[in-house]
Amino acid sequence: MLEFHLLDEESIPLITPMEKRLFVEDFWSEQQVNNQLVNPRGLNLGVISSKGLVGFAFVSYVLDEAELYQIAILPEVQGCGMATGLLHALEKKLKTLGVVRLMLDVRETNIAAVRLYESFGFVLDGRRKGYYSSPQGREDALLYSYHII
Repeated sequence: MLEFHLLDEESIPLITPMEKRLFVEDFWSEQQVNNQLVNPRGLNLGVISSKGLVGFAFVSYVLDEAELYQIAILPEVQGCGMATGLLHALEKKLKTLGVVRLMLDVRETNIAAVRLYESFGFVLDGRRKGYYSSPQGREDALLYSYHII
């Protein structure tokens, strides 16, 4: 059974190794993770399974809009609906905060994430040319938004 919990500074030792493993090219430092976890406008949810923390999401919100900075699920448990469950949990919490729009950007080559967002109902709003660096050069960011009803 999955549970979704708010994350705090005590979660840093669990999150930082996941950061380095999952975001090899652009992982957040321990200080960046800490800054997000103590951000009064941050919503930080973890996915807990029988194996412990297996995923998380970092969101920041202002007034009625929010931005999804990161969503991560360990590879060994991907494909089980955890990311979709995490998005539903975020949507529910954001709605209680009065947020009506959730935005994000994603690497155009991150096909699994693009499929996740589109299947959830995110709409492609635009593109930032050459936004991300990669070993092959630069790649575009796809800009998505989701209307919270």
